[in-house]
Amino acid sequence: MEMEMEMESTWKSLFQRRVVLAATHCGRVHGLLSEAIEVVDVDVRHRRRHEGPCAEETQHALERAATELGLALASMGAARHLALRGGAPCPSAPLDSVDDLAGDPGVWCALEGLEKAAEIAARVHDGVECARGHLRAAALLSVLDGVSGGGAAGEEADSRAAPWEQSPYFSEQLSGAMELGEAMLKAAELVAEAKGAREAAFGFIGGGK
Repeated sequence: MEMEMEMESTWKSLFQRRVVLAATHCGRVHGLLSEAIEVVDVDVRHRRRHEGPCAEETQHALERAATELGLALASMGAARHLALRGGAPCPSAPLDSVDDLAGDPGVWCALEGLEKAAEIAARVHDGVECARGHLRAAALLSVLDGVSGGGAAGEEADSRAAPWEQSPYFSEQLSGAMELGEAMLKAAELVAEAKGAREAAFGFIGGGK
């Protein structure tokens, strides 16, 4: 009996650790996207080209966000693996489904939250990759504009043009900003789900313990 309790304590501690890590990575994703959208949005609102060191820093921030998303998903997967094995009568024969853990409300609720978080994380990742693609295209078009002599004249024309008359460069920049904004909103949902899973993992369910 003592050995069983010790084993449960061990796997649950590891499980909780993975849930905490997942929530931490999700928080970092939201922070990185918030910083990136702030810079990109300012350039869009002022009809200013998002290029040079600022553009490079944005790309690095989005790369880091994608990495953090991968780490979050890995921690979520590890938490699920630990729970299905640790919650089984015999660890070498893991449970088939999260529903088999319904007798342990904290773990079950945490895994339900992580499952929802993983779905949101996938959508955030798609949004981040779309934003990166649009912003990279804008950077390339900016270089081509410079080579063809567009440069400052092109930027001035963009600042005067109606939205439907924007140059291909500004259209890509605007699309990148919109995708980034959507990804950041989804990242906020991701943080909320991961936080709920973390609280459930430690026994806090529905505001109670």
